Amino acid sequence: MVAMVAVQDNPLAGLPIIRPETHGRHSISERAGLKFRAQLRRRRELGEQLTADFAITEHLRLNQAEVLAWHYDPTLWRRPVQTPPSGVWRTWFLLGGRGAGKTYAGSIAVIEEAAADSEARILIVGPTDSEIRKTQLEGPSGILSLAPPWFRPVHRRSKRTLEFPNGARAYYVPAQNPDKLRGYNVSLVWADEIVAWKKSPEEVYRECRRVARIQTPRMRQLGLPARLIITTTPNPNPLFREILSDRDGLVLACSSTFDNAANLDGKYIAYARRLQNTTIGRREFHGELLFLEDACLYGKVDWNASRVESVEAIAPREGKPLFDKLVVSVDPATGEKKDSDLHGIVVEGIREEADGLLHVYVLQDASLRSPEPTTWAQAAVDALRRWEHLAPKRKAFIFAETNTGGSLVKNVIRSVDGKVKVKGMRAMQSKAERAAPVSAMAEARLVHMVGKHHRLEEQLAKFTGQDGGHGRDDRADAFAWPIYLYVCPKRQNAGVAGRPAEAQDESGDEE
Repeated sequence: MVAMVAVQDNPLAGLPIIRPETHGRHSISERAGLKFRAQLRRRRELGEQLTADFAITEHLRLNQAEVLAWHYDPTLWRRPVQTPPSGVWRTWFLLGGRGAGKTYAGSIAVIEEAAADSEARILIVGPTDSEIRKTQLEGPSGILSLAPPWFRPVHRRSKRTLEFPNGARAYYVPAQNPDKLRGYNVSLVWADEIVAWKKSPEEVYRECRRVARIQTPRMRQLGLPARLIITTTPNPNPLFREILSDRDGLVLACSSTFDNAANLDGKYIAYARRLQNTTIGRREFHGELLFLEDACLYGKVDWNASRVESVEAIAPREGKPLFDKLVVSVDPATGEKKDSDLHGIVVEGIREEADGLLHVYVLQDASLRSPEPTTWAQAAVDALRRWEHLAPKRKAFIFAETNTGGSLVKNVIRSVDGKVKVKGMRAMQSKAERAAPVSAMAEARLVHMVGKHHRLEEQLAKFTGQDGGHGRDDRADAFAWPIYLYVCPKRQNAGVAGRPAEAQDESGDEE
């Protein structure tokens, strides 16, 4: 049996849902280990003498072949929430926080289906071809890594096919063009990280539904339909609403980052715990699917709660500069008219605090409107010269988004001061995608306004991240860039949807 969600005005209401709280937190192997340790304690309490090397395998009287089978059988190491539902179902929708073990669950489900049915035909869909290979196939939680040696499939790269020893086959296709899925006839589809599907995600999902249309003799005998497995971090977008609207045979599972803490980096867990109660944190770490009416990404941030009165109020560090890194962030505007958009220019200092996390200090909003490129370039250089003494020399620089003007943006800054260090990056994500993790950090009070920056704070309060801001998001985007690039990437186990690349300096070398 699975628990039912019954909350008014909740898109999950009435759906069966598997949770650690209702189905258990430990795998079969973990439960055996816990039971073994409990029995050892009882035997020692009774005065029984046990050798130091007394092992659980000896206790269970396993022979060598059984020990190997136990070690390699991935189904014995998955938690209940990572296990497909029992009985008849059409869609298993696993929503999990970052690092919760979603890919692990999907990989094992594919291996298990292939092992159980020699005529199984499986389609694996991921964000991109490279992400499928490095995450779903070859990564530490991928099929090729988890399949036991005696059932490891042959990977035919040129055909994008996995051939299992018993004849079962799996094909893989990136979610970049729905037409590429046409022509497949499969009994099972595994769709991973649909949150990171960028091109026509709803139509790719519909095509996944259309190709899952065959029953093998085994499936007919057991009364099983063609099935779809979805493993992803949640996101309240139209695709998720569409999936939830098709309730025929839909079973949900929810797992958090913390359920898998034993397998994750300690600092990453500390970062996640700090952000877990923010709006984004509840989604990214607890795996909660929240459909909120407030579209303003920074709407729940209380800037006064983390505000620092002045630079002098920031605690000095003995033998070290005040900041580890200082960035003058520039979001150049388009147009050369007097009424053109503002050039966003925001100065931020970054440093690690006693809690082991990186904190950001917003020092200055120097945004301005000018038709002359050299005017905003001079303002950026002036801001750098004003604040650069607060960070190591090589760690103080200007960052500029290069979507508008490309290398000309750097050249304009160089024309004002040829010695200044400049880094640049072309935006590959939307403004909302950059702002989402930044807003979580701000909500968790890891971003501090130094003094008051009225116009920046007013703009952040209204910022939705929608394209076509036309002067409404210049300051906000300049504010978000350094945090997104130099603080958010410090998370480990970030997953396919979240880790941006480092900006590059003009020589092309990463810092």
